[in-house]
Parts: sequence; C-alpha cells; structure tokens
Amino acid sequence: MAFLLVGFTSCGNAPETPENNTSEKYYFSKTVEGDFEEVTTKVKAALKEEGFSVVTEIDMAKALTEKLDEVNMQPYRILGVCNAQYAYATIQEEENIGVFLPCKLIIKQVSDNKTEVIAVNPEKLMKMLGNENLDSIAGEVSAKFKKVLKQL
Repeated sequence: MAFLLVGFTSCGNAPETPENNTSEKYYFSKTVEGDFEEVTTKVKAALKEEGFSVVTEIDMAKALTEKLDEVNMQPYRILGVCNAQYAYATIQEEENIGVFLPCKLIIKQVSDNKTEVIAVNPEKLMKMLGNENLDSIAGEVSAKFKKVLKQL
C-alpha cells in the first residue's frame, strides 16, 4: 500500500523522491503553517476521521522543563493513538505486539507559525517481525496516517 506523497519528508528534511520514499523510513512528516495548538486540534480531528482515538498525550516540553532546570523547549507533544479494530487484529497475530502500541505521532513547533507533524510508519516497523499478516495490517495503518498528514 505504499505510495508517494509529494511534499512529505522522511527521516529529516529531504524532499520526497523515489530514492527517499517514506514507506522505506520509520516515520512520515509534514510541516504546516499554523499555530501549535491549532495544528494539534486539526491533527486530532483528522485522526478521528480515520478511526483513531488519542489514548495518551504527553507534553514533553512541559515535562522536561519541570525536570531539567536549564531546558527551554518549543512546544513538543507526543500523541499515542489507537484504532481499536487494528489493535485487536494485531494482538490476534502477535500477543506481545503491545510493545509497539499505541502508535505514536509527534507535534512540534518549529517556528512561530510552523508546526511539524510526524507519524510513525507501522509498515516499516512491522517488517522486522517477519509476519506477513502483520505487514498487511501495518500497511493499512500507514496509509491512514498518510491520509491524516495529507489533510493538514
């Protein structure tokens, strides 16, 4: 289910090319114009449209600033997201798959009016388990994450 989406980057800021295909990297990313909180709201809405719920939300900037005196971070949020149907299907295939669940998305402010959204690429991560049934499920989830990013 891998396909090329122009404008996405993977594992850095290199433009998307056939040689740098996001399906071959461990994450997908997109930088968008907009305030951090506005983009976060859009991301959550797009995830919901694709059948995902946010089950964890970590404000890393706040957590690290509280723990480390010298830290001053831009907003950086980690969302743990779950699509119950896919989660259940993966657990049926591999009972210890929970070490990879929930799927993670990062939302981070990169400048005053630019926010980057990064989504894990489950398709790439599941390949290491060598289970074709998991590969198929992960491909579907990866396609949904790409759709979320495209909506932003």
